[in-house]
Amino acid sequence: MTRPENRRALRHAWDVLVVLVRRDQASRYRRTAMGVLWAVASPLLFLLVLYLVFGYILVSQIQHFASYLFIGLVAWTWLQDTVIESAASIVSNPSLVNQPHFPIAVLPVATTTLNLINFIFALPVVVVVLAIEGIVPGPTVVALPLVMVCQFVLVLALAYIVAAVNVVFRDAQHMIPVLLQLVFFASGIFFDLADLPEGVRQILLLNPAVHLLDAYRAILLRGTWPDWTALALVLATSGALLALALRNFRAASLHFLEEI
Repeated sequence: MTRPENRRALRHAWDVLVVLVRRDQASRYRRTAMGVLWAVASPLLFLLVLYLVFGYILVSQIQHFASYLFIGLVAWTWLQDTVIESAASIVSNPSLVNQPHFPIAVLPVATTTLNLINFIFALPVVVVVLAIEGIVPGPTVVALPLVMVCQFVLVLALAYIVAAVNVVFRDAQHMIPVLLQLVFFASGIFFDLADLPEGVRQILLLNPAVHLLDAYRAILLRGTWPDWTALALVLATSGALLALALRNFRAASLHFLEEI
């Protein structure tokens, strides 16, 4: 059974998480005319640019390309925004880190959760884009939360890694967007991996984002079940990475105050 002090610590961590998510959600769109709609507007604008480029200039042969592209962009935005924001989650909150008994490990969780909420806000727009192209999600949509769980574990693991690294190596927050841009172009967001040479395709399949994007598209676009074997492998790998990242984060957190 869970000890009373552990239950109190978990309850405290949960309360802090709720407060942080509410605070960050309110502050992110404060004094903006569109408010939370920016969570949807940003990937929509990116969709427009890429659709014009690959739909009309460099003509893509992918069927239902707008839906294919938008699903990838929405899922990628969750990962990208979380990793970039998590890099600064410790160094930008010295007053919180300085508080006795503050659960520092909650900060990356709050960032991951906040961007999960933005992802959920964007899902109805995904459905609209699908409908415009004549697609109605089928019964396989019930598997969507499972894919979201897999992505949450992966994104949280990355959040812990970059949060800890950036405390001691501040150049990381400038390098991370560049690295993410490289991964973006290797994740099959605007192209089909099946069109690539086998050797290149096998290398890109090492990227867990590729399997997550394919799972979302299988459910929403193709109306089929995702590749359960690939998802299980992504979840197992992400879970192991999360355990290692959290362990390293907790060890590093003992020296956060000295560094910031």
